[in-house]
Amino acid sequence: MIDHSAVRTSVELATFWGCALLIAYGSAGYPLLMYGLGRLRGRRYVRRDILPTVSLIVPAYDEAHAIKAKIANCLQLDYPKDRLEILLGSDGSTDGTAQQIRDAAAAGRIRGIVYAHHRGKVAVLNDLVQLASGEIIVFSDATTMIGPDSVRALVNNFADPRVGCVSGIYRVIRTSGDRQGELEGLYWRYETFVRSAEARLGTMLGGHGALYAIRRELFEPLGPRVLNDDFAIPLRVLLKKFDAIYEPRAVALEETVEMAGFKRRIRTMVGNYQHLRLLLRREGWTRRPQVAFQLLSHKGLRVLMPFLMVGLYGSNAALLADPAYRLVFIAQTLFFLAGVLGVSPRLRVLGRVVIAAPYYVCMVNFAALVALYRVAARRGAVEWS
Repeated sequence: MIDHSAVRTSVELATFWGCALLIAYGSAGYPLLMYGLGRLRGRRYVRRDILPTVSLIVPAYDEAHAIKAKIANCLQLDYPKDRLEILLGSDGSTDGTAQQIRDAAAAGRIRGIVYAHHRGKVAVLNDLVQLASGEIIVFSDATTMIGPDSVRALVNNFADPRVGCVSGIYRVIRTSGDRQGELEGLYWRYETFVRSAEARLGTMLGGHGALYAIRRELFEPLGPRVLNDDFAIPLRVLLKKFDAIYEPRAVALEETVEMAGFKRRIRTMVGNYQHLRLLLRREGWTRRPQVAFQLLSHKGLRVLMPFLMVGLYGSNAALLADPAYRLVFIAQTLFFLAGVLGVSPRLRVLGRVVIAAPYYVCMVNFAALVALYRVAARRGAVEWS
């Protein structure tokens, strides 16, 4: 006779430990695995002072508050002027961005392209790359400031013929009293650790949109609905059997006020769902199975994280008869309660660790659920991020 109670308990235990292990692997196990493999099997790359022609591409949409500083920043880069082409494109901007780009182009400082209609970031990137003449394409965002030596540092890595993509390092400048920005900075330090570990193996998944570079001949025009171009472009480079690596000497800075927020998280997660759905169908995974494994570990578990958290909490609730599981359930409940309280900015400031951190984790995972809804409802076409 089947003991249904025992079967139910076994299912609950399996669910609890399965969710717990996947959360632990996705959050800490995978980064540590990549770090360990990188230490054991990391590749060494040739870095040499070379001077190929470079096209620096900066798309912009309603960035009047930042575009003047960005133009000045680009003109201060330590790279031979006759080898550096600067292209700025305004995507139907309505706030003065287009006029500032026109003025800079008229002064002969940059190549400015002003599009009359708003079409989306990917369309602008595709057009600007087609106009570019450089052997190396460097992508950067309008709101990020690049270190003077950063372009030269990126380019030096292309002396190695195996290298197809190089990402600079992304650093967040926290504005005064910005607790969420402090957590964004912590998140990006974590993300930098993960990508740096992948880069030691030559298979970094995605670059930082603030600053990354590829060989011109490896660029493939992106489809109009593609999001997270800084993930899609390096991934296509990997599938062509070129390596994607990090260059910590190439630095891009951005204030947290420019990049924090719930809407931005939704855009990022919509892009993650999209890439998992579209790119897993691409040819080439059999040639680089390691990349497929990393994609599932790095991005796949990230989009599953809210479901794993719900599964962990729900299965834990069914195991309250055991005192040990009861303590874990109380801890989870307090964590989620702190996340709800963190909706109040005042409480986030007062409780930096006990409220702000749980709030940030809950916000990111709730954004993943909203993103899934948008993808399912075919409302995921967010044009700028």
